[in-house]
Amino acid sequence: MIDYDRILRNDEKAVYRLRELFGNYGYRRFKTGKFEEYELYAENKDFLGEDGILTFTDARGKLMALKPDVTLSIAKMAEPLPGEVQKFCYDDEVYRLSGEYGDFREITQTGIECIGDIGSYDVCEVILLAVRSLALIDENYVMDLSHMGIVRALASLLNLPKEAERKVLQCIGEKNFHGAAEICRKQGVPEKMIRRLRKLITTYGPIDEVVGELDQLAVNNTMRRAVGELKVLVSALKAQKLEKNVRFDFSAVNDIGYYNGVIFQGFIKGIARPILAGGRYDNLMEVMGKESAGAIGFSISMDSLEELNRVRRDIDVDVVILDQPWEDLNQLNQVVRDYTDRGLSVSVQKRVPKKLRYRELVRIENGEVKTVERDD
Repeated sequence: MIDYDRILRNDEKAVYRLRELFGNYGYRRFKTGKFEEYELYAENKDFLGEDGILTFTDARGKLMALKPDVTLSIAKMAEPLPGEVQKFCYDDEVYRLSGEYGDFREITQTGIECIGDIGSYDVCEVILLAVRSLALIDENYVMDLSHMGIVRALASLLNLPKEAERKVLQCIGEKNFHGAAEICRKQGVPEKMIRRLRKLITTYGPIDEVVGELDQLAVNNTMRRAVGELKVLVSALKAQKLEKNVRFDFSAVNDIGYYNGVIFQGFIKGIARPILAGGRYDNLMEVMGKESAGAIGFSISMDSLEELNRVRRDIDVDVVILDQPWEDLNQLNQVVRDYTDRGLSVSVQKRVPKKLRYRELVRIENGEVKTVERDD
């Protein structure tokens, strides 16, 4: 029997497992073309968070773009009726700038989008699926949970000019209280509000330990509603026994113009940047002329899992067999077959390539397999 778990890379295994998970919750697979009209991205550059988009002019003279994101395509297409929620999942290729030389990479992006009359259940479902997705990928995961309602409300209370507010939000994202406080003091923000800012930045930790501190963040009804939503999510996660690896971290700050509710990021051991990111983005739907529709979802970066595959696999092949011209070819074929039947990977080489990592090096002498080198 073929051991697909051994053959497939981490990212390939994850795609199939996640596709099954999302399908079990009624998410319909969405597939787009490689191209979209550039206008869609030009109007929503802040949502993308990057300027690098590969464009070309088609035969009709229309400016087109290689798709840098799937969420915008789904949001443009979705047309939920009143009281309806449309659920989509995807694993699709997108094109992003990568590296210091500004080259483009094709990467696979996997995720879900829930669009329409979003209620408490829909928000809980997406959060639970985000946690379960991380657990499917790697047991050593952490998910950070925040709420733009709290961050946005506090930023509004600081009453800062737009540019100063942007810098303070950047400091919050970096957990840089001193930088944020300096900006606020230059703008004449009262010390009482600066202390509230400090409380926001330093409120961090496992959700079951920190949930009792959330009420201290709320100073108006907007913030109290946001805290109430977070408490509902904590209850749902605990009921499903999924709270262990989830933390509150209000430095998780997405674009304030698009995101309006719960936001979250997922990490796995071995990769410094988040592999999963999502949140509620009703404001994007409004910008796209769909004011009555809410939206929440997340995406997972599969190229991060490719990187993890390289980091964690300490060898390229189990056994290297030195191919010598005087060997019996039929015997060599049989030795290779014997190893592969035992589930081991084999590479036959005349000499060992410099960068090839292996567990055992063998050669055939007088009809017998002899170990030349072995790393236990």
